[in-house]
Amino acid sequence: MMKYILTFLIFLLFRVVLVAQGTPNIVLVGYIYESNNRGYINAVTVKITSSDQKHRFEVTTNRQGKFEVKIPITGGVYNIEAQKPAYKRAFTKITTKGRIANEGIFTKVEMSRLPGYILDMSLTDLVDPDNPGAPAYGVEGTRIEIYNNTLQEEIINIAKHPTHMIQCNLEQGNEYIFLIRKEGYYTKRMRANVNVNGCILCMEGFGTVTPSVTENLTKENTRGTLGANVKLKKMVLNEKMKMDNIYYDLGKATLRPEAYAPLDELAKMMYDNPQIVVELSAHTDCRGKAQTNLELSQRRANAVVNYIKSKVKLKPNQIEAKGYGETQPLNSCVDGVDCLEELHQQNRRTELTVIDILAEDPSKVRSLASMMQERNFDLILNANNEAYAESGAKTELYHRKTPSKPQTMELNYTGYKLQMLDKEGDLSTNHFMFYEFDQVFLDVLKERHYAFLIGDYKDYNEAQEVLKKYQKQFPRAKVVAYKDGVRVQE
Repeated sequence: MMKYILTFLIFLLFRVVLVAQGTPNIVLVGYIYESNNRGYINAVTVKITSSDQKHRFEVTTNRQGKFEVKIPITGGVYNIEAQKPAYKRAFTKITTKGRIANEGIFTKVEMSRLPGYILDMSLTDLVDPDNPGAPAYGVEGTRIEIYNNTLQEEIINIAKHPTHMIQCNLEQGNEYIFLIRKEGYYTKRMRANVNVNGCILCMEGFGTVTPSVTENLTKENTRGTLGANVKLKKMVLNEKMKMDNIYYDLGKATLRPEAYAPLDELAKMMYDNPQIVVELSAHTDCRGKAQTNLELSQRRANAVVNYIKSKVKLKPNQIEAKGYGETQPLNSCVDGVDCLEELHQQNRRTELTVIDILAEDPSKVRSLASMMQERNFDLILNANNEAYAESGAKTELYHRKTPSKPQTMELNYTGYKLQMLDKEGDLSTNHFMFYEFDQVFLDVLKERHYAFLIGDYKDYNEAQEVLKKYQKQFPRAKVVAYKDGVRVQE
């Protein structure tokens, strides 16, 4: 018996050796480089496939643009495909015909850059805001999100980036929105337009953007590598920030048009940083009666806060208005002192003071994608509603003559709502729901997936009872619960 087992094992071993000898490999070594000898390219995905589709391999080039892989000689002709964002796909072929086992085959693949740019960003701490040349320190562990607003899709979402350097591709004909977040720092929102709306290359919020030291721009400025040092500012409790260009007419609290642009930026900053609580204070000079100045400054502070709240939805009590009149001068220009106009102007000011920094609740942090989708949906509805109003179209079958505009959910809403429908992609404002209900709420479930809700109920049974009225018209309607602005798991 032992003799037969031993014979069988020897047979198996002999067969394995024969098979191994019958399928020898060669070593394929290749380099991927950019056209016009602009250097080797790392992180290129290389796919190698035999012409009979029996053998498939996928490798990635290293920092020197090199890849290496063993492939069976029996494959014959192999097709090689190289691909990387911002580059045209490149193809070549090799053949194993006439090769011997373990022989090396060398190949090079040329790739051409698509029109657009590679952006190299470094994230640094703004140590001294008054001294831009002060030493900067890299900031690691940031949340980095990039959204292509032209294609309306998320490009990058890294919860905790391990280094202070990041590289991304900016393709021609696209608008990109960047959001950089880290606890203890102000959120940084930036925009890049690449040959969009007349902008060959428009970069907002990045600071100084220059050609990278590793590569210059092409003569036509259609492609190349850009470098940007993005500075992040730490939040400091009780820090005062003077707001320039907030002007009013003499003795009035009405905002002048020149104030809109800086206030729009302030509104965005408040929206992107829900964890800060600020006091918006207005100050006058010492001319006039003290009580009159106090009342005037309060009205002016109210005007600024009301404008900001009209632009973005903020948390309750996230910003408060306070008028100080002439009680907090920055210089010695007080009642009874003859002052130059420049000194009076220093005292007439609007300031922002950080009076509290709240702990961030990760469950309430919204993604950039959801914010942008909500904004884009809002723009579509606004445009369509204006078009309907101008056309004079009649909708006598419905409750409303013009479609209602969905409102975003309150950040800290707790209660029950009726979800009338959910939809992937855009929902036409022709939909009868917008004519049937005066108040429709919008909730972004995930990328380009929206829920439309009505009502506000504190009790589940009450909401369920109301739902019965609409189930024939909206068969997929249901009751949805929220707690502190977060949808409760169904």
